[in-house]
Amino acid sequence: MDLKNTLAPYAIEQGRIYDILPAFIMAVASLETGNGSSTLCTQANNLFSIKGSYNGNSITLPTTEYIHNKMIRVNAAFKKYPSFRESCRDFCELMKNGISWNRTVYANAVIGVHDLTQVCINFGKTPYMTDPAYSGKLLGVIKSQNLASIAPEKAAAAHKSFTSIVDFLKSKHIDSSFSNRAKIARTHGILNYNGSTEQNNTLLRYLGGI
Repeated sequence: MDLKNTLAPYAIEQGRIYDILPAFIMAVASLETGNGSSTLCTQANNLFSIKGSYNGNSITLPTTEYIHNKMIRVNAAFKKYPSFRESCRDFCELMKNGISWNRTVYANAVIGVHDLTQVCINFGKTPYMTDPAYSGKLLGVIKSQNLASIAPEKAAAAHKSFTSIVDFLKSKHIDSSFSNRAKIARTHGILNYNGSTEQNNTLLRYLGGI
């Protein structure tokens, strides 16, 4: 499977929504899945080794953990997704919302950081993975696969202020249809999206369009 070309549209789409560099998202996915060859990827569409269940679906597989810098093998339940898009969105949600004991641990490390080297260094210091060499491995993937060429512009929303969510999404080359706007709204906690002015302005604020 050509993971780079398959994942790129989703990484760009979600990266622009969450202000996370698409190349970083793709590097994590490539490293976590052995460039798309892992069982977790091929059987569960799980690109980021996120544990737990997704809408009640999971898969149990052996995994490597580092305890006090010592490698051990354990079995763990991982989320099973219907497609790469959900996996990519869930990863970005994790970056945004963090973990129960530190809600900003990932957001501070990756959201709004537009230097690939820095974001990899920052991410390697988080509890996402216990591998002490993780940052270096990410940078190696980025170099070997030329991922810096994927949406090299800043993932952040444009500094220009918008009054229309449709215009804002179009400026980012993101599907501006009602159905996609509703999906984006749900990822930001806006339920029962109906396209009202209030909802659209709230969504613009979340996405940085205002």
